[in-house]
Amino acid sequence: MQRLTPAEEKVMLKLWQLEVAVVKDILELYEKPRPSYNTVSTIVRILEKKKFIEHKKKGRGYIYMPRVTKMDYSEYLISFLKVNYFDNDVEKFKAAIV
Repeated sequence: MQRLTPAEEKVMLKLWQLEVAVVKDILELYEKPRPSYNTVSTIVRILEKKKFIEHKKKGRGYIYMPRVTKMDYSEYLISFLKVNYFDNDVEKFKAAIV
């Protein structure tokens, strides 16, 4: 698994909330000022290339759903932080988050 950019994480958080969505649904969850439709659509395609989401054809468009669960990505991020910022020391990590 790889770490996502902040923009990619925002899209994933919205898709995890929705579970299944079209780009417009994701866009509607953003607070104003919202990014453009094309920006969100581009991020969705990038996430698909990274294998974080998948799509199915629906009418003339596509519906998107997560391939990676929020829990799996959260566990990855925690491990990433522990290894890269706390020398893989659980006690240092715990002390930092308490």
